[in-house]
Amino acid sequence: MPAYVPKKAWERDGQDKEKWFKRKHAHHHILEKPHREQMEQRYEGIERKKRRERMEYVRQDEETRYYKDVLKQRRSNALIDHLFGTNAVLAALKSNKRKRFGKLYLHSPKDTDKFSEIMELAKELNINVKDSTKQELNILTDNAVHNGIVLETRPMEIETIKSMGSEVTEDNFSVRVLNDIVGDSSTEEIAVNSYGKRFPLGLYLDEISDPHNVGAILRSAYFLGVDFVVFSERNCAPLSPVVAKSSSGAIEFSKLFKVGKPLTFFDESKKNGWVFISTVAPNDSRNKSKQVDTDFISDILQKSPVILVVGSEGTGIRTNLINKSEYLVAVTNGREMNECVDSLNVSVATALLISKILV
Repeated sequence: MPAYVPKKAWERDGQDKEKWFKRKHAHHHILEKPHREQMEQRYEGIERKKRRERMEYVRQDEETRYYKDVLKQRRSNALIDHLFGTNAVLAALKSNKRKRFGKLYLHSPKDTDKFSEIMELAKELNINVKDSTKQELNILTDNAVHNGIVLETRPMEIETIKSMGSEVTEDNFSVRVLNDIVGDSSTEEIAVNSYGKRFPLGLYLDEISDPHNVGAILRSAYFLGVDFVVFSERNCAPLSPVVAKSSSGAIEFSKLFKVGKPLTFFDESKKNGWVFISTVAPNDSRNKSKQVDTDFISDILQKSPVILVVGSEGTGIRTNLINKSEYLVAVTNGREMNECVDSLNVSVATALLISKILV
């Protein structure tokens, strides 16, 4: 049976399909035209805004890259340090030991008594204060915790010494300062700033490469009453802003020296009456006959000056320096140790030993 197929509307009207639709719906397009024009204008406005934003982003990106390059060049300048943190900056300004200060950069620092003191000292020292962005301070400090305060200054300079001198009392000691230009040395007397009647106690840092450990050692040494600190010139962390921050400013008030020839320093200092005591791990089997306790070191300090030697984080003190030392000392453990935790951090061990010897 034939199927019934109803006629389409344009067939019933006897018109072409395209013409029928144009006649039927032409008014719809006319009504929609203002809306379409409005939408087209809106889209054009959005595209123009996006183009402006893209151009501004490119401009800012180029400006930021240039800005970063300038700041990185300034940060990488070997003649400039950027001290950061409230205590480190305040200590540098109070001690005034550095040769020159540049700008003081600030970004929303907390209004504390220490900050007020920083501003007063900056005014007294005619330091230019500059309001900066957080990004600028992050670049200058390599994203360190700067507390919104960064001080541009010359790096810390310390004297190179040949040996400790023979003139030693409870009130002062002497060092043989090496003149790098003429290769000669001269004697310089330094007052002892320690508590109680005893001879000077110094620290010798042998190849400690972590600046945070160096800073922590300087902080503990200054707090507990160590009279001076000597650095191995090679393979020790430089006295950078990271060290200054980790030391909480103690680097600015401590008596610091560096040594280029450790073995010569040990030999000549021993001839001048100085006693060297190296720190070792409790399980160190080297020179067991030399090992003493901290009470023994306290007794030695009543008779002669002492230098406590501490070594690198991984390998400890070099064997040739241990052999040159008169005695060895260790921080004894208070329990049976697991091999995963068989030693202390060098800064912690140093602080414990100093505390047991002096306090």
